[in-house]
Amino acid sequence: METRYRALRTIATIFKVLGWVILILGILSACGGSALTVLSGSTMMGMGGLGGGSDTGFILSLIMAIVVFVFTVVFVGLYALLLIAASEGIYVFLDIEANTREMARRLGQRGTPAPPPPSAQ
Repeated sequence: METRYRALRTIATIFKVLGWVILILGILSACGGSALTVLSGSTMMGMGGLGGGSDTGFILSLIMAIVVFVFTVVFVGLYALLLIAASEGIYVFLDIEANTREMARRLGQRGTPAPPPPSAQ
């Protein structure tokens, strides 16, 4: 059977691959951003710029690291989800088209005429 709509299948595959790549890179970026936040907070703590005591600066940088991680993972996750959902949506439309074509072919082989459309009243 011939493959129809190659461009749509290619676009759907690209969306799916991009979605997974963005998700993986986004999680790695969230980890790196959180680590950078903790390290910069520790550096600022040594200069006396963040918080009064040594524990306060570390706790504030740790809280900020958690906030950075959560927001990054949520937004990257939503973006990746949109790309993967768009890919799956294209595949659903392609499957519906293939099923409709197969059903029309089977009905045509049976020699059964299609029912008449309902009359407009």
